[in-house]
Amino acid sequence: MQDREIIEQIIHGDTDKYRLIIDKYKNKVFGIIYSFCGQTCDCEDIAQNVFIKIFKALPKFKFESEFSTWIYRIVINEAITISKKNKYDIVPLEVNSSEDEEQSNIIDFLKSEDNTEESLIREELNKNLHKAISQLKDNYRAVITLRDIEDYSYEEIAKMLNVSTDNVKIWLFRARAKLKEILLKEDNNHEM
Repeated sequence: MQDREIIEQIIHGDTDKYRLIIDKYKNKVFGIIYSFCGQTCDCEDIAQNVFIKIFKALPKFKFESEFSTWIYRIVINEAITISKKNKYDIVPLEVNSSEDEEQSNIIDFLKSEDNTEESLIREELNKNLHKAISQLKDNYRAVITLRDIEDYSYEEIAKMLNVSTDNVKIWLFRARAKLKEILLKEDNNHEM
């Protein structure tokens, strides 16, 4: 059954069908929330609130965009609001494959599990990276999360954030540069 058919049935009173929407999108919704808010929040409660908001807003969905894009836009807005409200300092990093060689080198280093010393270094690097990501502006954190952590395409991100693909690319470039700047500054502070 397609999303459109399910949504129309829900709107016309068959609310039990909403379980199909939840089952289909819960993993991505939870992943985005977790990427923004980390372990310091109750992701399940936030996801539940997001699904309630989506349910209440279903009659407003006009099928002008992909349903998934519409859902993820709601999730991102909620995650940003929650992370600001609670001032989360940690954004977990479960990075997917990346096209950038520099990014891949960091990912490969983080994933290697050779010995205890490397494990401690990796843990410290991961902690610093999480802290640095949490310091980014919302739009930068959103594109880093969606592209480098959740592995969405530029086009998908543009639709989710309701901006042009060029804006996504610019924001991602700036976000990565700012992230590098924050990490280098932090590294210099540790050396002093």
